[in-house]
Amino acid sequence: MAQLIVSQNDSAFGSYHGCELPPELPKKWPLGLDRIKDLWETNAEGRLLVYLCKVAEDYKPGNNLTQFYGVGWIDYRFGARPKIFVPLLGNGIFTQEGLAWKHSRELLRKQFIRVQYQNLDDFREYVDNLISRLPSNGIVDLQPLFFDMTLDTATALLFGRSVYSLRAGIDQHEENRLFAESFDIAQEGLAKRFRIAPWYFLYNPLSFRKACANVHRFVESYITESNLEKVEDHEMKKYGFIKQIAEESTSLEELRDQLLNVLLAGRDTTVCCLSWTFRLLVRHIYVIKRLRQEITSIMGGSSMPSRD
Repeated sequence: MAQLIVSQNDSAFGSYHGCELPPELPKKWPLGLDRIKDLWETNAEGRLLVYLCKVAEDYKPGNNLTQFYGVGWIDYRFGARPKIFVPLLGNGIFTQEGLAWKHSRELLRKQFIRVQYQNLDDFREYVDNLISRLPSNGIVDLQPLFFDMTLDTATALLFGRSVYSLRAGIDQHEENRLFAESFDIAQEGLAKRFRIAPWYFLYNPLSFRKACANVHRFVESYITESNLEKVEDHEMKKYGFIKQIAEESTSLEELRDQLLNVLLAGRDTTVCCLSWTFRLLVRHIYVIKRLRQEITSIMGGSSMPSRD
């Protein structure tokens, strides 16, 4: 009954504003099951990006995003997305709507403004760890290494310490290894649930539930051990992000959820940017040459980059 009322209200709202139904992608099977099958298979075969690029050619959202980010956010709803993501992300910016979404967005925006001025030395260790994993010759798949590096840098920023996934099999602590592996399993589970929406509930295996529980336990125990109420001024560089978020969170679960939402967002967007950048660079040698020349002209003989 509640779903019916929501549907009727949406229809009335759409009629009042002269809205039309969004365009649908062509489908061959009922309920678009052929599209879900294509998503599942292309992902397993490593061809998901090519497939989605082809889909994007057939679907143009027009000014919908402009309307949403401008004035329409208060009326925008995510549909099944909150229920899809909630096993891992809980109640955070990826699952919230309306005023709750706006509050999280403002809260996180303030922290990212501060992070923009982070010293580049804070990233040096993790870049060096990535470089040490590169083979001296042959073909290398950079994307898994980028996922490890961004997880390391993001956890260092959010939690005040890194999980050192790039040191796996060398000197990574067991609890950090379990978190990194569980986060990967949980994140892949969210992606699979999203691809079969609105039948997301059909994908909920024990391995996925266990991974989400491991991630939650790791973050909660770290928050508790950090004793954020007693963080001194000289420790703010290390714990500043998590402490500021904690001051505006009402519970341990809310703080955990906000951190996990930022971790997911910060990791994926950075990996996508790095992967695309290197994919394009290796296909345009003259651009690499110009890039090296510019780096040399700015850095000279120095190996210590800075924002200046």
